[in-house]
Amino acid sequence: MAWKVIQFLQANRDEQLDADLISAKCDCARANVHTLLGPAVQAGLLVRSEDVPSGELVYSVGKGAERPPEKPTPTVSAPARRSPAAPFRIDVGTVQIDKGVPVPGRKAPMDWTPLLGKLEVGDSFLVPTAAKSSIGTAVKAHKDSTGMVLTTRTVDGGIRVWRVA
Repeated sequence: MAWKVIQFLQANRDEQLDADLISAKCDCARANVHTLLGPAVQAGLLVRSEDVPSGELVYSVGKGAERPPEKPTPTVSAPARRSPAAPFRIDVGTVQIDKGVPVPGRKAPMDWTPLLGKLEVGDSFLVPTAAKSSIGTAVKAHKDSTGMVLTTRTVDGGIRVWRVA
């Protein structure tokens, strides 16, 4: 990450970057910016100073960055862990409020009652595994409302539902 910041500041010597800009440009957590750039500051490649009006720490190109830094060669190591996403921030004063936009209706749940009602003792049917939650809820509701004894099992090919009594 540090080499990206150094290259940008070398190309734009009059620029200063704060932690928010660096985290956005380099896709890293804002909380880690100062730690990650610390070695570059110590080596003189970057200069960290306080921007008086904002009170933020900002970075500019250092005297040690006379020649462009080379991109570090990756070493074989453990897989990189994805850094946590930066907190979502928005200027709520810029959000537009809309009036009269209707709320879309919810999708109607699948009605399993006709199928379950046709089952005779010993009958069964197979549904895709993706229907597990839906059929489980329907079987429980049908058992409670009718007293019918049903059971479900995960089998090859999906979920099988049996009427057992």
